Amino acid sequence: MKRYIKYIIIVVVAIIAIVGYTIIHKNSTKPEWRTDNPSRGTIREVVTATGSINPYVLVEVGTEVSGKIEKLYKDFNDTVRKGELLAKLDTEILSANLESAKAEVTKAAISVEQTKLDFDTNKALQSRDMIAQYDVKKSEFAYKQAQQSLANAQLTLQRAQKNLQNAYITSPINGVIVARSVDEGQTVAASMSSPTLFKIANNLDQMQITANVDEADIGKIKVNMPVEFSVDAYSGEDFTGTVKQIRLNSTTEQNVVSYSVIIDTVNPEHKLLPGMTTNVTIVVQSKDDVLRIPETATRFVPSKEIWELFGLKWEDNLITNARKKAMETAMKKFAQSAQGPSGKPALQDSTGKQGVKRDSSAVRGRGQSRRRGMSGGFSGGGFPSSGGGFSRAGGRSGMSMIWVLKDKTPELIMVRTGVSDGAYLEVLGELDANTKIITGVNYKDASQVTGNSAIQGRQGGMGPRF
Repeated sequence: MKRYIKYIIIVVVAIIAIVGYTIIHKNSTKPEWRTDNPSRGTIREVVTATGSINPYVLVEVGTEVSGKIEKLYKDFNDTVRKGELLAKLDTEILSANLESAKAEVTKAAISVEQTKLDFDTNKALQSRDMIAQYDVKKSEFAYKQAQQSLANAQLTLQRAQKNLQNAYITSPINGVIVARSVDEGQTVAASMSSPTLFKIANNLDQMQITANVDEADIGKIKVNMPVEFSVDAYSGEDFTGTVKQIRLNSTTEQNVVSYSVIIDTVNPEHKLLPGMTTNVTIVVQSKDDVLRIPETATRFVPSKEIWELFGLKWEDNLITNARKKAMETAMKKFAQSAQGPSGKPALQDSTGKQGVKRDSSAVRGRGQSRRRGMSGGFSGGGFPSSGGGFSRAGGRSGMSMIWVLKDKTPELIMVRTGVSDGAYLEVLGELDANTKIITGVNYKDASQVTGNSAIQGRQGGMGPRF
């Protein structure tokens, strides 16, 4: 009998050990909610782009005549003054052409004198009836033709003089030579187009950036907005500038439409060189010391798999009921804040009608947002705000839904939100600093990360917001 009792005790201990191990293992592998708390800090709405640095004025110096480069007087990085000699072409042929043109002018002038003498003589003879009228007219025409030949010869002389002057290449502006495209002895031909010999920047103390901004972001950009940018040559060092111009001409590359935004910047140390590639950050708006929540919190939507992993009871209409409850709670708070001291609505629209009328537009806005939103859940709603509308673009407020932990149970609430920088979202209403906001799920067992739960838990899930 004692032997049977011994076996029974062993079996009971084994069962207790197995059950205890199972419970401990289950608790140790139970997932945890990934949470965060509201914080205060800076939120900046920015637009990023890439661009290139160039001087304000970059002049390409060419030549109007063809010939061989006889002498170069300036080189790369040389400072030049307006009218200063840069290069000289071979002038032998041009000088010969000038002398030939002078000879033609002299010849034409002699012809004018000769034909004038003939014309004057014939006119005198005609007055004495000693010559026919035809001969007088003929000599007059010869005189006029000689005058025209002289005028043409003088024009040819001016052209030859100008060509000889063009053989001496001078600087059109004060500046710095940033490029030289020819060498001594090289022949340049200006038959079809003027070849570029030098590139001169007027001032390297002031530079401009041409940034290509996507069409989706160009509406946010305004003149005089602050800009921060960096260049690969000075990693870790930030430079600043200001938006000067938004050009209307668009460019399309691989079906992507972009616009050129011109940015002014100072370059006192001449660190920024022409042609450098820049990573531009245009600050659309910035707010300091604001209450903010993680952007991932507005995208988290729990799935049935996640719910059941935490031992919670799932219902088919659980998310829908949670949305409705959160919306009703927010509507009550909004209605209370809209009441004046006498209990009457305090908010009015632009037509003078009471704010109660605007609730219907909010409902319509929510319906539109559901239709536009992504599938998989709901994370936002819209109410009338002082800024008007439901979008958060341009600093106007909107509404977002987030899941929070209350007594270890997730609950959906609605908060009024403002500016977003992609990582954090501004909260315009009141939110307890100790609120535990759910941003995802931390799994301890890889077997739990399957199907939809993997997407919802690790990536936070996606849902519409408005």
